[in-house]
Amino acid sequence: MPRRLSWMPITTPLRPAPKIPTNGMALVSQRRPRGTGSNMTVYDEAHEWYSTHWDAEMPVGDWWRLISESGWGYPFWPADRFGRGLSHVEAAEADRARDDVGAFGPPNGVAVTLVAPTLFEHGPDLLLDRYLPKIATGEELWCQLFSEPGAGSDLAGLRTAAERDGDEWIINGQKVWTTAAHTADRAVVMARTDPDVTKHQGISFFCIDMSQPGVEVRPLRDMTGDCEFNEVFMDNACVRHDDAIGGLNNGWRAAMTMLAVERELDAVGHDGGGDVVNDVDLSAPVGVVQHAQATSTGISGFSYTTGAMKDQVVRSLLDDEDRTDPLLRQALANAHIERAVLDWNGARQVNPSLGKLGNSLLCRTLRDLGFSGKGMPAQLGRDDQPDGGHFLKTALFAQGMAIAGGTDEIQRNLIGERELGLPKEPDPTRGLAFSELPDQ
Repeated sequence: MPRRLSWMPITTPLRPAPKIPTNGMALVSQRRPRGTGSNMTVYDEAHEWYSTHWDAEMPVGDWWRLISESGWGYPFWPADRFGRGLSHVEAAEADRARDDVGAFGPPNGVAVTLVAPTLFEHGPDLLLDRYLPKIATGEELWCQLFSEPGAGSDLAGLRTAAERDGDEWIINGQKVWTTAAHTADRAVVMARTDPDVTKHQGISFFCIDMSQPGVEVRPLRDMTGDCEFNEVFMDNACVRHDDAIGGLNNGWRAAMTMLAVERELDAVGHDGGGDVVNDVDLSAPVGVVQHAQATSTGISGFSYTTGAMKDQVVRSLLDDEDRTDPLLRQALANAHIERAVLDWNGARQVNPSLGKLGNSLLCRTLRDLGFSGKGMPAQLGRDDQPDGGHFLKTALFAQGMAIAGGTDEIQRNLIGERELGLPKEPDPTRGLAFSELPDQ
């Protein structure tokens, strides 16, 4: 009897999920169809451009500026916003052309994959004009200031407060589990601007300068040995009044758009189309940076983990001379099935929570499969492993996928309430202003 995927109900059909409006930024499967017809024209045009302009000796900053100005860096962005207004199928052909030439991709990370689509959807144009140019060229790195010590799964219960002071807002509070805050130039921060309305209504979503004196970043070391996560303390930090994405007190809606995009990314293991997600020397030759990224054993973000683990596990098992263990072969087949289901879900945008939950399960499946197939050598550290300890690092990181971007429990609640029509949990505080809540 085939194994049932625990995270996908088979008796109750899912209703079509409401489309998350991201102005063309919704994701498609990593599977790239070969170009035909007009798509082939896109491939040919992109291939010609990359063949003509690719120069491994060029400083990476100059290369990123060149591809962003050409529109080939993010071809699915609007044509007047560093893109070419292509569909995702066409954009995938452009990316394939870049890969075939061997050219380095555009910058990646929170700024490109999350901040940009949220700005496209919620604006205003002032913020697109102000921030998108340096996002597209990789000159500024961003992070998300969401979770707090007392507001993780219940994000709407956040206590970080902003008070108006003329044309500025003064922010005080603490955030935690912030990825890459120690390298970020800017951030998006959720702060409470009106405590006298319900907790979801009085939140604004500001852009904030991370280099100002009122912002302190403290790294948190995880069990992989890295410090990807951070605590962030804001003590009278300042933001401009017109730096509110989507407008004042409309931050919950804008933040949910960003989280939906993040879950879609996690669901399909999408790389956003780019090649770098961390801090780099923009004056370094692009070929040197490209080689460093290709040989890195670092974990380049949550959406990278599944693809990296699958590649490592499959390669390791295929290289193993003894592939006769039926349990191991079945486990590998199950992992392929789970990945195929995730690709299907991501391509059709069925539900970001379903994909995120499935990706979390797949990470743990691949971790267990890798340890079973590789045996004791899988537990060796960086210096003793042929792959530099890459598998062990991603295996240790895999459990974090059940927490990052919204816990598995939260995803199940969202699926149950929004897709299956199950009743919400009782909330005696529903309808109360934030300032009236018992713990305030």
